Amino acid sequence: MKIFQMMHFPLAGAGTGIYVDTLARSLLQKERQVRVLCSDHTPPDKPYPVEAVLFSNGDNKKYDLDFDIPVFASHSLSRGKKFGRLSENQRQAYIQAFRSRIEAGLSEFHPDIVHVHHGWVIASILEEFDVPYVITLHGTEYHAFKDYKDYRDDVLRGLHGAEMVVALTEDERNRAIEAYGLDPQRITIIKSGTNTDMFKPLDVDKAGLLRSYAVEAVDRPVVFFGGRLTDQKGVDTLLRAASIYSKIDGRPITLIAGDGNLRNDLERLAGELKLEDVYFLGAQSHGQMVKLFNVADVAAMPSIFEAFGLVSLEALACGTPVIAGNVGGFARIVNSEIGYLMKPGDYKTLAEKITAFIRDGFKQKVKNKAVAYIRQNYSWDKTVAKIEKLYGQVLGHYSKLSDNSS
Repeated sequence: MKIFQMMHFPLAGAGTGIYVDTLARSLLQKERQVRVLCSDHTPPDKPYPVEAVLFSNGDNKKYDLDFDIPVFASHSLSRGKKFGRLSENQRQAYIQAFRSRIEAGLSEFHPDIVHVHHGWVIASILEEFDVPYVITLHGTEYHAFKDYKDYRDDVLRGLHGAEMVVALTEDERNRAIEAYGLDPQRITIIKSGTNTDMFKPLDVDKAGLLRSYAVEAVDRPVVFFGGRLTDQKGVDTLLRAASIYSKIDGRPITLIAGDGNLRNDLERLAGELKLEDVYFLGAQSHGQMVKLFNVADVAAMPSIFEAFGLVSLEALACGTPVIAGNVGGFARIVNSEIGYLMKPGDYKTLAEKITAFIRDGFKQKVKNKAVAYIRQNYSWDKTVAKIEKLYGQVLGHYSKLSDNSS
């Protein structure tokens, strides 16, 4: 089987890119032929064929488009405008750049099926070609659909042209049916998973790891956040909580891994709150994230919106309990046996629960349970198996339609 995956953003820096990269690698291991189209500033180096529409970030000299990668809200690797703020010329240039790459890719690769990530511009382009495609919704496109009215017709055309649409959660499926008018028969749920061969308990040199980030407070409890520094992630809530829990016995430190459009504002807020034990680490590789999850006593994810919440799976797979906003995918993943769900914005409760987890040694009590829970319910191998089964069903249905039409 030949699968052509397509996405609007880079293969690094955000959850969707991680999802696409992991899926491509998994399909490659299953001896499938895989090709990926994405955005970036430089050509990605991957173990599978990948091509990128290159955008200018002011540093690179070779690019297809002289503006940075447009975003739904923000992306840690882009300083680009939101889609709704592109000029008409920029919007048309964006569409044409992807159309050219899609047309060339289809002609050269001859895929059996195309897998589009996000119900957005790419899907509307692909609808023009005679090839079966499926779309996975990753959540953030929904808010862009509401806010950027000029894109709605294209979005709907792309979504309704798909053979099947995949939602990551039941909530996302219901919202997509209502917002996009999708036939319930053509939207299915395949929940995401995490690579438990990568995200797992490890013996990590905590002191060495922390000192590599210029953190000398190596003997204190660690509160960890990993994700994009955007409005939806609620990092300001974590900082306000840190102004409380950092004063308890043991004086926990807070590590914040990630980047985004709010980084400067959040660093400023940390200064205003006089938080001496909060460290902004910037974007981190998968390997570093595994180590950071392992040295953390608790992972805090106080989002106000979260379509799925892949980062919670990664933390739990490493045996680290999670305190998360009671929203979206977090509400279905995190439970009281392995973590806590909080009201978004409630920094006092967040501080209270972090304090309790640390004082009670909660991580050591639930570590094995958290690891087993993820391996049983959110193994990436199960996700890939379901996606491959969907490909087979779509191709079977598409073949019958082609035979009938001829």
